[in-house]
Amino acid sequence: MTEFELIARYFTRPNRSALLGNGDDCAIVAPSAGNAFAVTTDTLIEGRHFLPTLDPFKLGRRVVNVNFSDLAAMGALPRYALLSLTLPQIDEDRISRFSDGLWSALDAYGVELIGGNTTKGPLAIAMTVFGELPPNAALTRSGARAGDELWVSGTLGDAGWALTSLIRDRSSDGGFAIEATAAQIEKYESPNARVALGLALRGIATSCIDISDGLLSEAKHLATASAVSIEIDIEAIPSGIEAIDRSDKWSAAQRLNAATNVAERDALIVAQLAQHCLLSTGDAYELLFTAPHDQHDAIAEILKRENLPGACIGRVTTLDAANPVRVLDAQSRAMDIEVKGWDHFA
Repeated sequence: MTEFELIARYFTRPNRSALLGNGDDCAIVAPSAGNAFAVTTDTLIEGRHFLPTLDPFKLGRRVVNVNFSDLAAMGALPRYALLSLTLPQIDEDRISRFSDGLWSALDAYGVELIGGNTTKGPLAIAMTVFGELPPNAALTRSGARAGDELWVSGTLGDAGWALTSLIRDRSSDGGFAIEATAAQIEKYESPNARVALGLALRGIATSCIDISDGLLSEAKHLATASAVSIEIDIEAIPSGIEAIDRSDKWSAAQRLNAATNVAERDALIVAQLAQHCLLSTGDAYELLFTAPHDQHDAIAEILKRENLPGACIGRVTTLDAANPVRVLDAQSRAMDIEVKGWDHFA
């Protein structure tokens, strides 16, 4: 099978709204009247952004939703996509399942694939997506104000917990296993972009970002862009992980040193790992956003309507340059937790 046969068989459909789609050197598209395009791109590399064992159908869906999550964070409606594939070889069975997953996700949003590229090399998948929105309706990172509430659209830590369970060397740290549920593994392998929520938050949220690199990292982005500080109540963060240590790491260290047996020590280590997944691991693809206090009930109703287990998890405060993001325990005491997240070059 040649490159062009592959594109024609698996990645070409008739145009619906594109002025000129797949098949020429460029596609030609235009936003609906009164709208502008929001454009983003992301690259997924095997072994870095997904495991080699991932079902190609789920990979196809993941590629789409990871990119649409950025559009959701801007309050943009997805319209068009470009796909670039780097393949070590043409495996028709895997390509067929990948394209089925890709189309299922694109079709769910009514999005057209209007072009792209294929080449040979280590497996990598890049997608560029176009969303549209009224220019003055865009959600950005820079509008949070002191007094706003901080919200998250769904559970956090589950994807990081699932990844840990999939890759962890069970002979390390005493040899105990990290067990993730099927739902947690599905959340990691095949996330869903919160597009409908992003659209509903237009005119309500004052700032917004998607959680791809970890809660604390994304909260810092909001704080920095808005020139404010953010406080997060660790007890309020929704998660599907049961054994999370929501206490300060120093008290946890003291308890670890005081452990009287291996089982107790292992349980404390697992609880601390769960806390790390809650606060610092990525791949959640939930929305983190701020909104005025008087919008509390409206946001709660939107989350209920979208069947999302989100919650208000903190607040925006005036800028404290030394502490742009603080995590508070159940007694509202600042916890000694490093604000960091996923780093592509770490």
